[in-house]
Amino acid sequence: MSTENTLADRYGRPATPRGPIRRNLGVIITSAVIIIALTLWAISTDALGFGPQAEARDLGYKNLTDTSVTVEFELTATPGHEVACAIQAKNTAFAIVGWKVFVYPPSSQRIRDFSETITTSQPATTGLVYRCWLT
Repeated sequence: MSTENTLADRYGRPATPRGPIRRNLGVIITSAVIIIALTLWAISTDALGFGPQAEARDLGYKNLTDTSVTVEFELTATPGHEVACAIQAKNTAFAIVGWKVFVYPPSSQRIRDFSETITTSQPATTGLVYRCWLT
């Protein structure tokens, strides 16, 4: 009788030791499930920002009259998607004195320039794009 068999009989251990993979099988399976779940979540919610997007960059504004302002901006959007942008005008107290939402049809171009005029309730000191989104 060998020492290994004697210890196995006494303490209930198997005669042959388990390998590192079998010994850590629970940890490996749990880690794989967590990684798969996080990957599926990131893909489904577009957490990394790889999906369609829209954003605008202000280029300038012009006061046409005391009741209107023209805002010039560059729209960057994923081709083939309709985009809406909210344009606003503010006065010297940074209060919003003009606001309008414009909808732009899908285009094959990624970057486009626009110039939009909105009416204001008071003289505006600035005009800018508040936000753009896909519709």
